[in-house]
Amino acid sequence: MNKRILPLVLLPALALACAADGDENEAGEGSASESDAGTTEGGTGGASETDGPAATSNAESGESGSTGSADESTGEAPASGIPVLGDGTHDPDAVDITIISTPEDGLNFPSDLEFKPGETLELWVSNREDFSIVIYQDAGLPTQFADKRQAEFDNGPHFLAKPAALAFNGDGTSFATAQQENEVTQPGDPADGGFMGPTLWTGDYDVFQAGHQTHLDMLHNSPLSSGIAWESENTYWVFDGTHGSLTRYKFNETHGLGGTDHTDGEIYRYADGELGYEPSIPSHVVLDGNYVYAADSANGRIVRLDPTVAVEANSIIPNYDGCEMAYMNEAELITLVDGSALEAEMTTPSGLELYDGMLFTTDPVQGRVYAFDMDGNLLDWLDTGLPAGSLTGMAFDDDGNMWIADSAANQIRRFSVPAK
Repeated sequence: MNKRILPLVLLPALALACAADGDENEAGEGSASESDAGTTEGGTGGASETDGPAATSNAESGESGSTGSADESTGEAPASGIPVLGDGTHDPDAVDITIISTPEDGLNFPSDLEFKPGETLELWVSNREDFSIVIYQDAGLPTQFADKRQAEFDNGPHFLAKPAALAFNGDGTSFATAQQENEVTQPGDPADGGFMGPTLWTGDYDVFQAGHQTHLDMLHNSPLSSGIAWESENTYWVFDGTHGSLTRYKFNETHGLGGTDHTDGEIYRYADGELGYEPSIPSHVVLDGNYVYAADSANGRIVRLDPTVAVEANSIIPNYDGCEMAYMNEAELITLVDGSALEAEMTTPSGLELYDGMLFTTDPVQGRVYAFDMDGNLLDWLDTGLPAGSLTGMAFDDDGNMWIADSAANQIRRFSVPAK
């Protein structure tokens, strides 16, 4: 694969429907780029190019996960908000915003991103519009290297059809994707729009190529899936847009690279019909203990599901995989956050992430990022000023920097606490 030195430029923000054309590659091949610098915004309201993204430390900046009374031991006043969200100012000039992308990276409606467990700054980004994954090595550093994986000739448009979200397992050896698709993507698929479902992949950087030969398993019956979260082993939770549900997928034993046997899987559908679906915006999912949290984008809320009180009911049909499938009734689903009741209205939550005991979410319509405690109380929010469609999937690095996919401008942005 070719490496080339590229300057970083500030791309214009695009309309939501716009997507830059990504490089198309044959199976197993990718386009790669190496970047010298990031473009940093904030602080003065303008943009300037630097020799490299500035490292930030939450310990040095005094980032706190909550608000409270003055510290009795020091007498110092507490932070008025969350530092990475502007510390109560709601102002993007109060944080450092770095663009981590170049035109050559091949981002095409980046919908989600996640750091691979066990690897320093190895960032995987799903491209919803061209069945591809862009993998960044040394993300945000001057040595950053972007590698696009796309398998047009190994059935990539089926196994990675419009990936809205991705989630690694605990050690990074595998990950799963949720496909926001309900069309026929390969010959022989049912034409009723009900076939598509999540795919399990190898997480090996040297093996993964985004096509049939490097997928480990695939289960079906959840088309238009727009969020996914790892639970344990090979078990994942999916936001099923077609059925308005949260569905638990147990791949169990995989069929291995390029296999076809799906019969040992298990599929359980919770809160069937109780969630909405927004076709243009991913609806992400996270887990905390027994609870499943989801951004119900179409209904402007964050929900919390307690699946432990559910009871198994009727079997789900049709059953495309010949595996165990059932509805799970009587699970407790509550509205944890009603976006319309907030002082800064949240109309369309999308990205969702747990960090430092707080629940963060993006609203791509309002251009805002919010932080809540685990009871749904608003702690702080940042008005980024970015246009509609910009803020979708999100992740945090080990230093507490917040990374967000900008689906409108085909960029990745890093939000950091300014160094003091």
